[in-house]
Formats: sequence, structure tokens, C-alpha cells
Amino acid sequence: MVTSDLGACEWFVWDLRRSGLIDRGPLDQIVGEFLKRNPRAEAPSLAEFLVDQGTLTAFQAERLLNGKSQGLVLGPYVLLDAIGAGSMGQVYKASSKNDNNHYAVKVLPRRSMWNVRLARRQVRSFGSFTHPAVVPFVDVGTAGGLHYLAWPLVEGTTLEAIIQHNGKLPPNQVALYGVQIAQGLTIAHQNNLFHGLVKPSNVMIGSDNQARMLDFGIGSLLVENEGESLVDTMSTANTLTSGLDCASPESIMEPTNRTPAGDQYSLGCVLYYALTGHVPFPEGSAVEKMMAHQTKEPTPIRELAPNVPPGLEEIVQRLMAKAPEGRYSGCDELVEALEPFLGDLNQIPGGIPGGSRAGAAGLGNRSSSHMPGLPGRSNPGSRITLPNKPSPSSGARPVPKPQSGPVTPNTPIPQSPRSTASTNLPGRASFQLPTPDENDTGAVAPINTPPAGARSALPKLPTRGATSAKPEPKPVKTAPPPAPVIEEEEAELADAWAEEVPERKNNTGAIGLAAIAIVLMIAVYIGATMLMK
Repeated sequence: MVTSDLGACEWFVWDLRRSGLIDRGPLDQIVGEFLKRNPRAEAPSLAEFLVDQGTLTAFQAERLLNGKSQGLVLGPYVLLDAIGAGSMGQVYKASSKNDNNHYAVKVLPRRSMWNVRLARRQVRSFGSFTHPAVVPFVDVGTAGGLHYLAWPLVEGTTLEAIIQHNGKLPPNQVALYGVQIAQGLTIAHQNNLFHGLVKPSNVMIGSDNQARMLDFGIGSLLVENEGESLVDTMSTANTLTSGLDCASPESIMEPTNRTPAGDQYSLGCVLYYALTGHVPFPEGSAVEKMMAHQTKEPTPIRELAPNVPPGLEEIVQRLMAKAPEGRYSGCDELVEALEPFLGDLNQIPGGIPGGSRAGAAGLGNRSSSHMPGLPGRSNPGSRITLPNKPSPSSGARPVPKPQSGPVTPNTPIPQSPRSTASTNLPGRASFQLPTPDENDTGAVAPINTPPAGARSALPKLPTRGATSAKPEPKPVKTAPPPAPVIEEEEAELADAWAEEVPERKNNTGAIGLAAIAIVLMIAVYIGATMLMK
């Protein structure tokens, strides 16, 4: 189809071609048939026709009519609709060209490609386990001048929206969501991952009454090495402000200090919100809320919700302890503490997760040690079915497929203080992040490795015969002491010094005489020079 045949729709068809939403051949055929029947049609009519035919979504048509043809296709993802705006950017519903599954794609301002490699480490970490409460971070890439992050799309309503609409929840329902989230955090922490941004708006409740944590992986990106974070400074500040109602005291003092213990505090704030209908510190400015998390105690739960059992209130209080040491040793211990408050699973509002299975089992009052349909402490890696990760066209590495058998949790890395000797980067172990792969192109080089050219910069070692013209007897060499395993350049230097030490020991007299002779020669030279002047 030639441009002159398009009439008033010329600009719209041109933008549609540039968007990459439809291949050129099918697009020309569809537009040609429409214009034959409607030769005087304008762009809005053509856009409406394409939406009715299912060729475009209403969101895509509106963007194109507003002249925004760029950014509708990001790597393998085709944006279908806008589903929310967060502190870090807009979130879209998208389909993948690779597997036709739906994803939630968050679009960020572009920064360096090196930082995208750091984010891909997080993507690979989520390939080692699955859990019903964890929506895994599956892809990151750059396209059209924008960064994008992707997660499988889950349907439901956020806990924040539910409570804003219905008010506080019954204690047994809150205990159910607490157990589900704590079990998800348990397996994540065992794989050296933390959430870092647990809050009511990041907890999605599905139609199956299963709680799922959204934005898993963002918290890790916020604490990446200084100067190499994927997230720009303004987005980081906005994200920290938006999560202030559930931020741990230690993360307020140092925003990069996000740990599994901090996830416990944030979960405590979420449970407080669900039980009372209010965040722990609802009044005051951002600064006043920060100080309250540091120094104040929230209004007791039972003053706001008298029906809450005292034991459940104590659990929330322990989760919200100001010092990390005052909280639980791990989220698996929290699961055991919460389970007695589930009561009769059939009486929980919203039904039992995987309810048909549990109902078929004829469960009444709960008698087993773990909820049906949820992984127990002995098997935190129960698997769920998620869409296969697409192979991104932007060059992102594929995510390893989850193992088919049960997952053996990794031993958590003990926290350690950051070292100032290894540049100003925060230590990965202190944030419970996974150790980078040996072959990872984004891995940081060992700090003890000498820079290129360091060998030539080393001071030249003294050699035999440099201090005396007289021939010396050949020294008897002794075996050098065993040297520790160090870098190659340092090993050479150590060997050279090891050889030199016994030689000087066997020739102490000769070296002393030579030194005296040199001193006398220098004194004579200086004296003669002074006399001549």
C-alpha cells in the first residue's frame, strides 16, 4: 500500500508501523481492507476498528493516537495495558512474544548497561526455588532507551486495597496471611535473598486466598553497590518514602541496610495494619514517622482491636522490636508461632488456599502441624506452576529452570560488617545476597589482585657483587621457607627475598668490609671536592 492511499490516516499508520506492534504485511492488508470500505475515514475511526478486531488494545490505540508510538514493545514484551504507577515507574500488563504468557513489566529510566548485569544476578537467584507466596523476578533488560523489570503477572487485590475498603481483618485471616508470607520469606532467606520492601501494597491476595509478595528483587537492587545501582537516585528516594510506614529502624538509619531481620519488622507492620486498620505510626511528617520507628511504641493492638488474642499481639510486638536481636531467629520460627492462631481452617474468611483439596480431606478443627496447601518447615520449597521465562532479545541470560525435586535450603550466610578496605561497596554477606558466579561478567575482581604493571613498579632487589669489586666465594644456598599461597607477583617477590636472606647471613664479614670501603671512598671524594673549591 502506497502512502498516498492512506488519506487522513497516513500519520497514524506510519506511527503504527514504527511501534512494532504489528508486522508490516498483515498491517497493510487490514488497513487496506478498512479504507476500501471507508475511504474518508480518519485515524480515530481506524483505531476503533483495530480495537474491535482485537488487533490493538484500547491502551495501545490511545497511546498511538496521542503520538506515543515508542516504548510499546520492550524486548520480547508487548505492553497491553497500564495497571499501576509505583514510586519507581509505571507498571504494565504485557505479553511475551516467546511464550504468550502475561507479565507485569515495570519501566525505569535508563542507566548504564553494567548495572543491568548486576540485576541479572538477582534474576538467576530466583531460578533456584519457587514458592506460592513469592512472585519471582524473572527478567531485566533495556530497550528503546528504557530499563524494564519483569515478573509473572498475578491477579488479585492488594492487602492495602482490601483493608481500605473493608476495614481491619479477623485475627485468623491475618494469621493465615502471616503464615503464608513468613513461609515465602523463609525459603527466600535460605537462598540468601531478602525482600526489603514488605508493605501492604506489595502483598497481593488472590481469588484462592493466597498471599503473594510483589516487587521481590527491588529491595536488593536498592542496596547494590554505590554508584552501580540500577535504580536512579530520585527513584530510590521515592521508593524509600513510599515504604516508610513499614520501614525497619535500621533501614531508616542506613537505607542500604536491608536484611532478613528487616523483613521481619516490615511484616510485623503489615500484620499490625491488617489487625487494626491503621499503620503503626499514622500521624506526622516523614521525619516524625522516621523518629517514631526509632524511639516510640505504636498504640497497643488490643486497644484498637479488642478481639485480637494476646498471644497474637505479642507476636507482632516481637516482630516490631527496635533491635534486630529482639526479633525471631528466623521466619520459620515465626511460622510455628503463628500457626496456633489459624484455628478452624474452614472458618477463615475467603476460604482455604487450595480449598477443594483441603475440603476433600474433611478437615474441621485443625489438628495437623502444618496448613494444607502450604509448605511446612521441613519442606519450604513446595513448587507452584509459573510461566516459563522468555528468552529476552535484549541479551539477558536465561534463568535456570527450577529443579524438579525438593529444594535443599542453602545455609544462610552470616552477617559481617562492611569492610572499608574493599572500596566503598556494601558487603554482600551483610545483605544476605547470593555470591556472584565465577563466570559472571559483572563480578568484582578480588581486592588483593595487584593491578596490571605492578611487577615493573616493584623496587629492584639488591644483587650479589654490587657492593664489592672483590670476588666472593659462592654462598651455600639453603632451601627457602615455605611461602603462603598468595598472588603470583607477591610470590615472586617473597621468593626473591627468601633467597637473599641466607646469602647475607653467610657473608656478613665481606659485606661489612665492603660497606666500610664505600663510606671511606665517599668521604675522600667529598673532602677532595671541598679542597678544590
